[in-house]
Amino acid sequence: MRALILLCLLAPAVPPIAQAAEEVEGRSALAIFERRILPIFEAKRPSSCVECHLSGVDLKDYIDPDQAKTFASLVGAGLVNVDAPGESKILEFIARKPDKPGLVGEAVRREEYEAFRAWLEAAVDEPALLAAKPGAARLGPTIPDEVVRHARADRVLASFVDSVWAEMGRCVACHSPDRNQKQAAKHGARVSWIKIGDPEATLKYMIDEGLIDEENPEASLLLRKPTMQVEHGGGPKMAIGDRTYKQFRRFIDDYAAVVAGRYASADQLPKPPAEVSASTDVWLKIEGVPARFDQMLLQVDLYRREAGGWSKDRWANSDRPVFGKGNLWQHTLNLTAPRGSERARAIRRGPSLPPGRYLVRISIDQEGELLRDFRKEMGPEERVGEVEVESRWTEGYGAMTVIRFPRQ
Repeated sequence: MRALILLCLLAPAVPPIAQAAEEVEGRSALAIFERRILPIFEAKRPSSCVECHLSGVDLKDYIDPDQAKTFASLVGAGLVNVDAPGESKILEFIARKPDKPGLVGEAVRREEYEAFRAWLEAAVDEPALLAAKPGAARLGPTIPDEVVRHARADRVLASFVDSVWAEMGRCVACHSPDRNQKQAAKHGARVSWIKIGDPEATLKYMIDEGLIDEENPEASLLLRKPTMQVEHGGGPKMAIGDRTYKQFRRFIDDYAAVVAGRYASADQLPKPPAEVSASTDVWLKIEGVPARFDQMLLQVDLYRREAGGWSKDRWANSDRPVFGKGNLWQHTLNLTAPRGSERARAIRRGPSLPPGRYLVRISIDQEGELLRDFRKEMGPEERVGEVEVESRWTEGYGAMTVIRFPRQ
């Protein structure tokens, strides 16, 4: 014990002033920056930004190895409140999180938030940093704001709802767990990829299970199975170039470009379709279709009778290959309306086709143009005739409206 006391007495004491200086230095902005901010810049893991942005934005983009350049750039971009650093926008951005857990855990988000807050609170007390000027190179995303917004997870989900979820009427019988008990018993739970009432969970499942091919969109199983390019127990549900194929392909191509970061300018972004649509269980049948049109894609467009004649915009449409052996065509109708119109909003609330008189314009892709270019739309040159019909448009296969193919 005496030896221990003697050693303690002989040990050199740390001067109080030097110890205080060491503690202050540890709390300096530079020390915090090097200890807590630079590791975020150097980390291989994704930052909290990826929960809201599929590409184009990463917290690392806002950091430069030089502390002064980082701080000056953030201040110049309006992301730091030098008077109240705890209310800075950069902290607000880091704190944002989706309603459902994503790729980044809460611990990562908290680590980033606390690191930036500690650094900013120290930085605003240092005159040298407050006087720093941003460099010529701007920190942050290198793509335009329009592209950043387009790649946001909520925008991508909205596009999925608009393009794919709206067409789920063709898939629910075999792939929705509230309707496919027999299919699930035979093929397993994997067949139930539709998550009831949850498009976000459905999209996540499609991505996780490889139904969407990000590297080769055209090869996506979501396209190849229902078109029978690969074996599909449910048979053909759509044809290359038909409405649903266009809708699915539009989303898949865009999603692949977003996650790969291929959009560099606003003019590269896809334009939204002029119409919105919603599937229904209203059936239309055409009898007497000549057998020579067998397996050709037939499209119907319905225009409603109004005071001044037929409506300018179509109220519904549908397309499906002709069953030549039975001399018929039949399929469910999709309601359509100009994007942004009151009718478009009504479709979203609850799709229904009002009773009344309609003009049914019939077009057939006799040359197979849509097989060669799915983006093509049928026009007057593909039209083979039109029929007027009055109907209550009752839902259900057994209540389908039946018309005759027009005489040639």
